[in-house]
Amino acid sequence: MALDGNFIHELMNDFKPLIGGRINRIHQIDPSTIILKVRANRETKTLLVSSHPSLARIHFTNETYETPFEPPMFLRMLRRDLESGIIQDIKQMGNDRRIHIIVSNSDEIGDTIERTLIIEIMGRHSNIILVDDDEKVIFANKHISSSENERPIHPGITYETPPTKPKLNPRTDELNELPKLIDFNGGKINRQILNNVEGLSPLFISEAENNVRFWSRDNIVSGIKKTLDKLTVNPTLYIGKRDQFYYSELETLNQKYDEKIHFDTLSELLDEFYHSRYVKQSIKQKANDYLYVIEQAYDKTKRKIENLKEDIKESYRKDDYQKYGELLTAYMHEVKPFSKEVTVFDYYENKEISIPLKVNLSPADNAQRYYHLYNKMKNREIEAKKQLKLAEMDVEYLDTLLHQMEMISTNEEVDEIREELMQEGFIKKRNSKSRSKKKKVNLNKYKTTHGLTVLVGKNNKQNDYLTNRYASKNHLWFHVKDMPGSHVVITHVESEITEDDILDGAKITAYHSKGKESQSVPVDYTEIRYVKNIPGTKPGFVTYTDQKTIYVTPVEREIREMRDND
Repeated sequence: MALDGNFIHELMNDFKPLIGGRINRIHQIDPSTIILKVRANRETKTLLVSSHPSLARIHFTNETYETPFEPPMFLRMLRRDLESGIIQDIKQMGNDRRIHIIVSNSDEIGDTIERTLIIEIMGRHSNIILVDDDEKVIFANKHISSSENERPIHPGITYETPPTKPKLNPRTDELNELPKLIDFNGGKINRQILNNVEGLSPLFISEAENNVRFWSRDNIVSGIKKTLDKLTVNPTLYIGKRDQFYYSELETLNQKYDEKIHFDTLSELLDEFYHSRYVKQSIKQKANDYLYVIEQAYDKTKRKIENLKEDIKESYRKDDYQKYGELLTAYMHEVKPFSKEVTVFDYYENKEISIPLKVNLSPADNAQRYYHLYNKMKNREIEAKKQLKLAEMDVEYLDTLLHQMEMISTNEEVDEIREELMQEGFIKKRNSKSRSKKKKVNLNKYKTTHGLTVLVGKNNKQNDYLTNRYASKNHLWFHVKDMPGSHVVITHVESEITEDDILDGAKITAYHSKGKESQSVPVDYTEIRYVKNIPGTKPGFVTYTDQKTIYVTPVEREIREMRDND
């Protein structure tokens, strides 16, 4: 974890101006995250504290968050004891990822009280705990019973520190004891250091190892200390397949990453890194209900297709039924009453054939029965083929929706998918007397190598708007061949477009398709004038002609560089 004890140590310098400040307001933005509005040194700072299992952190934020209308009990307790309180101290416990915010306040009768807000940043065990001056737990973000953990956390009990193995503080002389705790013949030295030294992350230990080249009894202490002294505060975010960050540049990450961003403060770095992930998780959570609806409809339609294919397969007997009816009509005089079957000459195939009969029906009624079965099977086959065609189109449409759900990155896109699901009858329409305002369609924008604008629709509403309303007839339209993907358009004057622009447009198209992770993805392109809607089909369905096909391999770094953020 990049937010290790060393990072917290440097982050504490950002929080020093809060000492002496007043907590004006506290909000809770989700079950695990609170924000504190603190007035200090004539300015108001917003402090975000989270115990989220994968997004636990503490930092100042400039982002705006929605807050629940009905405050949860945890928030009520924090407001009761901390609002209007004065921050007396903010301190890190040792070199660990534990922070204590000590607040003095007045209770309901005016007596002075002291409260401590304890923030434990420990992955899935992270927590935010409010304790009194006797270290009795008043309330916690996550209550833990004794049956769940050896360290219970709930109101009324005395707060205990996490039951971890005692570790050495690398910022004190305790670190000199480290060689005695390491088995240099046992291997996995980095893991042993992690288990014996407080607040170090695998990222920091790898950097220290890189500085000493290899660990030995003589350099293990000096290697850690020199690395601590060498690293200066230079908040750095490394961009790649798996983004990394640290409070300083690290040589080990400089060697692995081509792109990095520096920030003025550690809080700005944390705000940038975690906010985008918070947004993605909240969007994903919001979209999950609609994803479930689509998946259910997809599975149901697939089963329907299998059943229709079985119906069509069974309908092959209709020709036998027609023949039985005709033969019974021709040989009716040979059929004896109450017979279970009759054997007659099949003049279609020049051989005898046995025809099953219903004993309670006359020969004429048996013949009519087979004619009726023939007509029933014939109609059944016609209808099954018709329904099969529609079901296959539905599966293609739902497959496209599933792909679009994977691409969702904003709340607006979730709303657009929801509106489409309501229009298509997958979910019930909301009863609303007020007219909904038409929202602006926000298309993703890119720039080709030569500066031409590339527009991308990420769902059917955006695709329809881009292809049928926004683009001009001479604009170049792209779509992956025979798989779900976005509609993509290069807006250009005909004389301006080059092969490089077409290649860039095709790469962007492949990246926004189901073939994103594939190589040599086939992409069709043609002018908008040759793209037509298919009447009576689901949203997003088009047909096109006069196309050319180009094969490309999308590279995420290249696509990101073409992104137009204006």
